[in-house]
Order: sequence, then structure tokens, then C-alpha cells
Amino acid sequence: MSRFGKTVLLCLALFAAWHLCATLFADAPPRPGGHSEEKKAVVSDAAGNASGLSLAREAAVRAAAGTGRNFVVSPLSIHAALAMVAAGARGETRRELLGLLGSASLDELHRVPAIKLVGRLNGLKQTSFACGVWVDRRRALRPEFTATGASRYAATAESVDFVSGAKQARRRVNAFVADATKQRIQHILPPGSVDSSTTVVLANALYFKGAWPEPFAVFTAPFHTPDGTTVRVPSMTTGRSQYIALYSGFRALKLPYRNDGDRSAAFYMLILLPDSASLSLSDLYDKAVSSPEFIRKHTPEEEV
Repeated sequence: MSRFGKTVLLCLALFAAWHLCATLFADAPPRPGGHSEEKKAVVSDAAGNASGLSLAREAAVRAAAGTGRNFVVSPLSIHAALAMVAAGARGETRRELLGLLGSASLDELHRVPAIKLVGRLNGLKQTSFACGVWVDRRRALRPEFTATGASRYAATAESVDFVSGAKQARRRVNAFVADATKQRIQHILPPGSVDSSTTVVLANALYFKGAWPEPFAVFTAPFHTPDGTTVRVPSMTTGRSQYIALYSGFRALKLPYRNDGDRSAAFYMLILLPDSASLSLSDLYDKAVSSPEFIRKHTPEEEV
């Protein structure tokens, strides 16, 4: 690992099927009582999760799928993409999306901390947060959807030809993601992922590159994987005090990143390590995504 720490690149591309996407377009007929129904939206305890953690867990389970491979998932990206869809939806579709995102109305959704964070990320040197919408030229996006995407998420909207120019459209989406991630992710959409049946693509790219305040010493050491295998990998070490805390069944380490001038932007890496005798890695992961408050409550505050 270099002295500049780790570069975290998160990218999410969501394809919406026609039965969902039709609600985004200008000629989709409004459902009776749509506005009053929205006010009656009931947010259950399970859905009251404004950070998209529940969907992040599902995405992670599918990514791992028993392979034991590493994966990266961005709850903020999931939340932003679905919030954009909710802004263009009506009736039952909107109510279900709002319930999933933990908000009773669009006004409430647009005031949640996640939306405020989106605006902050684009003003910092370490990060960029980019949203894009590509709609087939046969359709026209509803004005309120386009306006919300631009004002809340700085999203760009483009008209493309998915019927006769699917390959070119895919390249445009890939180029957008590549630019947003400083060329780290260049092929978010593989060949064949879009075709003449595609109506709209929503893509989100989140980029972060942070440096440690003080470089770590790097050496090679044994690392024990969950299946009992031991491998030798590059590792970091230091003799300085660290932010460490012990909790029931696991311990936590907070590694702050160097601040590049904005005192209110305090980025850090949080590492959670289960005590294998009492808690498995998957059990700890379930705990971490169980509620938006878990991370805050289990982030060390004192150096020891």
C-alpha cells in the first residue's frame, strides 16, 4: 500500500425495467389521487433507513454469492439513484420507493442528510459524486424529474439511441463514469448490457482518494482469511496511538485521513474486526447494516 493510503472507487449503474421507468416520462398518465396517496405513505421500521443500507446488504450478499471474493458497495449511490427515480414516479410506485428510502414525502426525502452530503462531496478535492441519466430518444423525461436531478444531484441528462446505436450509448455511459472516477473505472457497462429494449439508464459514480496524516511503515505479513487460509500480503504498521475501541463481539479501529483544508470534512476509514469465537464476519456485517446509527455509535472517539 502506498503512502497515499487507499483509493476507494464506488460505482453503481441501475437499469430500470419499463414498468418502473414509464413513470419517469412526460407522457405517462397520472394515477388518480397520486398526490394525496403520497402523503399517506407509511414508513415501516425496516424501511426507515435513509442511507440505503438494507439495499447495500442485499447487493453485498449477491456480490459475494459464496465466492469469498472482496466487494465494494456504496449505500449513498444506491440512495441517490433510487431517490432520482422516486422524484419522477407517481402513485403506488412513488409510495413504495419513498417507503424503501425511509421518507414520507419527496419534500422530506430531499431534506435527508444523504442529499445534503451529495452536494458537499462535489466541493471537496478528495471526492467527486456524479449522476447521469441516459434516456432513449423515443421518450422525453418529465421536466420535474430533470429539474430535481439537476438541482439535488447535479445530474446530467442525455438523449441517446438505444435502438440502432446501443453500442455508442454504452460507450457514452462508460466515458461518463471514467471521467468521474479519474479513469479508474472505465467499463461499468459490459458489452451487451444495453440493447433496443433499454429505455433509460441511471448511473452514479462516487470517487474518493485520501492520504494518511502520517505514512505507515509497510511490510509483508501473514493474513488469515475467514476460511482458515493464510496468505502473505502487504501490511501497514505504526507505533503511534490510534483510535481503538472494544465492543461486545468485535473491536473497531478508526483511521482518519489527512484534512486538505476543509475542517468540516472529516473523512476516516473504519475497520471492524469480529472476535471469531463469538461473532462471525457475516454476523458483524449484518450488525453494521442493521441501522444508520450503528456506525456512529461504534466509531472510536479516543486515541489509546
